[in-house]
Amino acid sequence: MTDLADALDLSLEVGELVQLSGGHTSRTLDQMERVARAMGAEECHAAISSVNVAITVMAGPERLSAGRHAGHLGINFATLTAIKRLVEDTEAHGLTAGQVRARLTLIRHAARVYPVWMVMLALGGSGAAFAALFGASAGGAALAFLGGALGATVRHVLVSRHQLPFVAVTSAAFVAALIVAGGLTLGGGSVASSPAMAASTLFLVPGVPMLNGTADLLTAHYLNGLVKLAMSAVIIGCAAIGLAAALSVVRVLA
Repeated sequence: MTDLADALDLSLEVGELVQLSGGHTSRTLDQMERVARAMGAEECHAAISSVNVAITVMAGPERLSAGRHAGHLGINFATLTAIKRLVEDTEAHGLTAGQVRARLTLIRHAARVYPVWMVMLALGGSGAAFAALFGASAGGAALAFLGGALGATVRHVLVSRHQLPFVAVTSAAFVAALIVAGGLTLGGGSVASSPAMAASTLFLVPGVPMLNGTADLLTAHYLNGLVKLAMSAVIIGCAAIGLAAALSVVRVLA
């Protein structure tokens, strides 16, 4: 039987990775407890907050408890899928603690599925596509592409430098909207009614946190759900502030 300390440590690492990668609370709890049981725990109880994961594991008279900080709610579906497969393999094939730990190390340090520059171009392309879908001209779609790509790059750089989310989101929205509004103004177009303005900042819509918050509310994890929905509201509000600031700057300079 695996040492209970291994069950505790591995379940915490699984929970931390799932939480950091954007998993909702029920998913995090389920995968932590499944790994702990597969590693030899007879009973386990996990607890998840918006910034921490914790678990108690038991086997006979022995009982161990520990927690970890996992506060950043990022989004990485590749990691979530890899963790899901690891949990299933551990249950089905009886992986040892060493094997599970080695795979978790590989998952934690895995290279990006797509390079950053490709993701930024894809985000710009999605903005251009939505602008065209909403009726923007070719010039408006081109501005939405440029604004979306550069705005997403600004957000990426600020997040990688550990800036607070409201700083990164506000700055990204400001840059994206400034490019579109400035371009439309120089071209003699209407800024206020252009779909390119809205499309250029669509990459900031917090879809996954909103879905996870709703999922948490529907599964009775009310506090975690409200935290995620509140974070989503802050992101949307900061994007609106950045967009409004860009429009104000363009109006003053025009």
